[in-house]
Amino acid sequence: MALKSSFWKSILLSGCLILFTAGSLWAQRPKVGLVLSGGGAKGISHIGILQAIDSAGLKIDYLTGTSMGSIIGGLYAIGYSGAQIEKISDNLDWDAILSNKPNYSDISIEEKDEYGQYSVELGMKDFKPQIATGLIESEELWLKLNELFLPVYDVKDFSKFNIPFKCIATDLSDGKAVVMQDGEIVTALRSSMAIPSVFTAIDYDSTKLVDGGIIRNFPVTDIKEMGADIVIGVNLFTGLPDISKLNNLLDVFYQITQYRDAEDLVIEKALCNLIIEPPVEDYSAGSFDAKIEIMKIGKEMGKLYYPYFKHLADSLNKLYPVAYSPEGRLPKIEKIVIDEIAFEGISHTSMSLLLDKIQIKPGRAYTASQINKGFRKAYSSRYYDNVYYELKPTSPGHAKLVCKVKESLLTQVKLGLSYHSYTGAALIANLTVRNLFLDKSRTMVKIAAGEYFRALIEHRQAFGPKANNYVNLSWRSENLPLNLYDDYEKISLYNVKYWQFDLNYTRVFGTNWSLTSGFKYHKNTFSPEVADGFKIKGNNKNFYGFMRSASKTTDRHNFPTKGYEFSTEAGIVFDRKAKLEIYNKEGQSIDTSELINGKPEFYRFMINFSKYHPINQKFVFLYNLKTAVSLNSQGFIFDNFYIGGVEQLSERQAVFVGLNEGQITSRSLSSVLLGVQYNFSGNLFLTGKANTAIYNYSTLFNIYDEAELKWINGFSLGLGYNLGVLPMEFTAMYSPEIGTIYSHVKIGFLF
Repeated sequence: MALKSSFWKSILLSGCLILFTAGSLWAQRPKVGLVLSGGGAKGISHIGILQAIDSAGLKIDYLTGTSMGSIIGGLYAIGYSGAQIEKISDNLDWDAILSNKPNYSDISIEEKDEYGQYSVELGMKDFKPQIATGLIESEELWLKLNELFLPVYDVKDFSKFNIPFKCIATDLSDGKAVVMQDGEIVTALRSSMAIPSVFTAIDYDSTKLVDGGIIRNFPVTDIKEMGADIVIGVNLFTGLPDISKLNNLLDVFYQITQYRDAEDLVIEKALCNLIIEPPVEDYSAGSFDAKIEIMKIGKEMGKLYYPYFKHLADSLNKLYPVAYSPEGRLPKIEKIVIDEIAFEGISHTSMSLLLDKIQIKPGRAYTASQINKGFRKAYSSRYYDNVYYELKPTSPGHAKLVCKVKESLLTQVKLGLSYHSYTGAALIANLTVRNLFLDKSRTMVKIAAGEYFRALIEHRQAFGPKANNYVNLSWRSENLPLNLYDDYEKISLYNVKYWQFDLNYTRVFGTNWSLTSGFKYHKNTFSPEVADGFKIKGNNKNFYGFMRSASKTTDRHNFPTKGYEFSTEAGIVFDRKAKLEIYNKEGQSIDTSELINGKPEFYRFMINFSKYHPINQKFVFLYNLKTAVSLNSQGFIFDNFYIGGVEQLSERQAVFVGLNEGQITSRSLSSVLLGVQYNFSGNLFLTGKANTAIYNYSTLFNIYDEAELKWINGFSLGLGYNLGVLPMEFTAMYSPEIGTIYSHVKIGFLF
């Protein structure tokens, strides 16, 4: 704002002060009201104004806000200082708040296999897709607000806050303003910022509420009705932005909410004694990635207006002395004793499932973060679209916990596109039904229809007091190519049809660690499409008993920035049978009677560990350690490990950059990979990797083979785009032992 404009506004404010102080001997202290408008990410600039007000020692008597102004205003009203609100803003994960999904790290490990692996997910009811009133439920917003407003959990009249407060929402049924002044503060704030078609509407009495910015983005009328004599307004809406600045969905819908506000603003501004308009026109409602820059603008405006805040505070305190400090206004409540637990909204899921997840016991004291941890775990179970809570005070320091549940539809249809250099193009479709046969179960049918058909049918049944024990039964079928190499030269292309039954028991510890034991029955059918040399036709079958341990703490599936992935498995392959037809180069049949049938069992061991360590906001250092060994194996190619590729596509694949999938087959491998991931712009990533490995060393202890120990190296450089509905990655690879540059493309999701 121009300094000249600021000067005339200060003159106007001074004139108001003269009028109010003219009969000071008998007049009451004038009441100062503060109005904070909505503006999405631009509302972060409000914080700098609050800090200047605190520094000046100016006591605010009433406060109103809309949308983002209601969030920041509500925090200030209950007692947070401007400095405290800045710390809160710095620590907020806006990506999580503006997401409709739980954090990947909060997803229990038994659900991570399917989480975030589709472009579209729709709930089905009576064979019809169900569309919500908005794209974002924002579980994280509910929980974060509950945590921040815990100190006033027992205050249901907003006029009883340290600063009397009101916020504005819009009645979706008639388009009229709803002034929120009592009840649940978190519900009120969530209603005030429910941007239509972005955030879901909030149930309220017999109607639904959405963003108050539609009808009154700058609620000065309301603060005048509260009794404010001097009104300071912080307005972030200076007109509809140019259409070229609407960069995302949030921007577009926020633009829609402001059509009416453009008319109302003239009336509301006329009621202010001082209007502050931070110059944030270069930013949009969705510019949360620019929160540092927006915060800086707010602080600069706070410094500019500090003399006027100070003058007003000193003038009022001289005539009407009051004891006031901006610090120490927040009630001191750290823990709440939960006397009882109630439920609202549960119909087709069980209370025991929710209790298993939240792990809250009546009679015990909990912090807000402890309560939130349980509700995040419940939300991450994928049984709920939204699950949060309200605290109903029973006695000082005690409350009744009311679980507010919006259940996910039990039937979900999911679709995703896939293109991979090895598996080709496919449409991935998934039908998931929960509680189909018994409570706490997940039944899933998944297919990939494309160049190569793949299918999975799985039923998972949870049981136990914490629902952390699972019995899993699955059938998988895949029809994928297998390239065979001789000294790294491709000599054959096989069509391999593979299927397996898997029955196992899994115990989950916490969120990220599981132990599994079980049996699998495999069958491979194979025939050559192209062969130079020996030709093999037929099938082989075997049983596999195994034990596996897995842990995963990464922050996301694609392009992780922190956390680790660990898995180890040991098993025995037994009861091996085969029916083979083998022909040499001249087409003569070779006796196969002793090749597999009657051979003893062999043992398989695998361990894989990856770690992602953030260096700063842009760079991530990563490394991987891997070992895979088969002992007592006869070296039949379909028993070996397939070395090569960038992503894990099959259970016996040993990923190794620089090689194509299965370019080397071996009974043993140990490798080390080092890499750096650089986020150079938005969701664009550049990743460089180098790995080295030794293989064939298990043959040194094997009476069936005299093959020699070998060494291989590989390098890759990849460019990736982490678009949620269609992630992409393009990689160039090279191995000096082979001397060939390979390209690798992945678009969409893996089966």
